[in-house]
Amino acid sequence: MKLMQILWQEGISLFNRKPKKGIEFLINAHKVGNSPEDIAAFLKDASGLNKTLIGDYLGEREELSLKVMHAYVDSFDFQGMEFDEAIRMFLQGFRLPGEAQKIDRIMEKFAERYCKCNPKVFSSADTAYVLAYSVILLNTDAHNPMVKNKVCSFNSKNSCSHDYDRCDVLVSFGY
Repeated sequence: MKLMQILWQEGISLFNRKPKKGIEFLINAHKVGNSPEDIAAFLKDASGLNKTLIGDYLGEREELSLKVMHAYVDSFDFQGMEFDEAIRMFLQGFRLPGEAQKIDRIMEKFAERYCKCNPKVFSSADTAYVLAYSVILLNTDAHNPMVKNKVCSFNSKNSCSHDYDRCDVLVSFGY
């Protein structure tokens, strides 16, 4: 029993230094299954994992990481949830990575999943994606002290409302 706990803690510690190595260690120690669904459940449920490193791992474009990210997102049931509520719930388990391409991959999959759970809310997953990405950018703009030139909500709404049917929601989020 104590050996299992030591292996688990070693895997968590290794993940928090090098996520891929930590996952590989836990799979080899038979603490985590090797399917994308098993790895996604580990990332979602294990305590003690560094949330920034979870986000970085989920944003990778390597084949296994992509499959894990898809399984991770697909493990959420957003049915009947408001869009902002779904984003908040989704982002509680990890921090979005700093790299735009990683954020893009994660939010594109989030939008696809949200639309699958709520098929009548948006006309397309592209609309949900643009809104999700906009919310992330505007949240960063509003709360990151490193952003010097803030975007005003009026300009944001005007820049997308002629192309996307739900961007008026941004104003209701307080942006």
